[in-house]
Amino acid sequence: MSERDGRRRYLLGVDAGQTAVKAVVHDEQLRPVATARRSSPIDRPAERFAERSQDALWDATADAISDAVRLSGVDAADIVAVGIAGHGDGLHLVSATGEPVGPAITAMDSRAFREAAELASDPGRLRTVLERSGQLPTPGAAGNLLLWLLRHDPERVQRADAMLFCKDVIRLRLTGIIATDYSDACASVLDTSTASWSAEIIEAYGLPADIARLLPRVHRSGDVVGTVLAEAAARTGLATGTPVVAGMHDVQAASIGMGALVPGRLALVAGSFSTNGVTTVRPDVDPRWQSRLSITPDLRIAMSTSATASPSFDWILRLLGVTADTERDLLLAEAARLDPQENVPLILPFVVNSPLGSEPSGTIAGIRSWHTPAHVLRGALEGIVLMHSWHTRALAERFTWDDPVVLGGGLSRSPLYVQLVANALRSPITVVDSDEAGAFGAALVAGVAVGVFDSVEQAQDELVSRAPAVHPTTESADYWGNLVSSFDSLLSSMGPWWSEEAGLADGERA
Repeated sequence: MSERDGRRRYLLGVDAGQTAVKAVVHDEQLRPVATARRSSPIDRPAERFAERSQDALWDATADAISDAVRLSGVDAADIVAVGIAGHGDGLHLVSATGEPVGPAITAMDSRAFREAAELASDPGRLRTVLERSGQLPTPGAAGNLLLWLLRHDPERVQRADAMLFCKDVIRLRLTGIIATDYSDACASVLDTSTASWSAEIIEAYGLPADIARLLPRVHRSGDVVGTVLAEAAARTGLATGTPVVAGMHDVQAASIGMGALVPGRLALVAGSFSTNGVTTVRPDVDPRWQSRLSITPDLRIAMSTSATASPSFDWILRLLGVTADTERDLLLAEAARLDPQENVPLILPFVVNSPLGSEPSGTIAGIRSWHTPAHVLRGALEGIVLMHSWHTRALAERFTWDDPVVLGGGLSRSPLYVQLVANALRSPITVVDSDEAGAFGAALVAGVAVGVFDSVEQAQDELVSRAPAVHPTTESADYWGNLVSSFDSLLSSMGPWWSEEAGLADGERA
């Protein structure tokens, strides 16, 4: 291990997800020295709302950092840089002095579903957003949320001086600097072909031109944009003056932590979202994936995502009355003992949202009297895996990638789930050894910024550790071929019913 003036250097990585914040102090080999977590609960004050206090987000982050620094036993002066990753999309409005203007709206919020539907009904405007920004916006996208606020709470927008993303408001509290990076900015009104804010995208969203006053300066993720302020140092235990980089969208950080931020590598994450991203330099766009700029504007991740992973898994556990971790593990073991080719219910995991729009809902099909909770649980896992299949089939129409595919996220801790993914994708799957790939990636980028590492690509190749690959079983090929066909057929069959139900619901609300 190299040293600085006879002293070891350490790096802090912070990963702020939808419901929890993790802070990890790493040594110069990016081995975790101490890890701390804090929950960052989501408030749901009304139907379709998913928001949180910005102050509560900062408190959770500051507490996690403070705990990690204290538990590490490291002199804070030896933590030479801080990197932050955060969940993307949503909307965080702040004043010119950094004060929060209303609560943070998260990516899981769908209050702007009507604004999203209006945009979707106008092919010209929608094409502009897709081709310029690289993605079709969800109801939780910043552009749709801004339009909703202008219609329902215009005074809040008037009071704001900047719109930021999750990791930006954390960095703002640490450094006092209002800014964002390319990987988050491209989820709103950034033109990915020029890597600059776009008046054309603003107009396509139906937003007024003067909304551009809210757009912050955009940096590369590894740019040092500020240093830890004295007040933040006292709150977190960090040293005043510690460099802080711009940070990045958590998918970018996780890809680095999985050793996959190299063109031609595919990484899957089964966490709050099912995230399926292939690193590329190609600008191909399609409604089924997001072509997002990465830590530099010349690199992209084409990622196809949906909120169909752990929210669906957690929901099925609640439905089955499973509340304790020991009960969950016993049921997973029972599901793993089932014959891999045995019939189980076919479950569409759209209990929160879907990549097909707001109309599809969670669906359980083919359930029989002899099915046990283990059958239902395996059906739920297969449904989540089928979404990996759906997303990667779309990506495969334009991109290629090397084997093995890298898998991360909470569900990757289940050997059953890993085997199901390998069987479904007919590809070897390797699981990253790190429990906190996002914090690892954020720390690595910060380390490159201050000279601890030479480059992101070299450091991730040398320092990321992955488990031996799990290969698909020969006997599962027919089962999964038939299952994918059944899944596609069920999606097609349910379409008219979902549309009819959505129409009835709108009529009732009217």
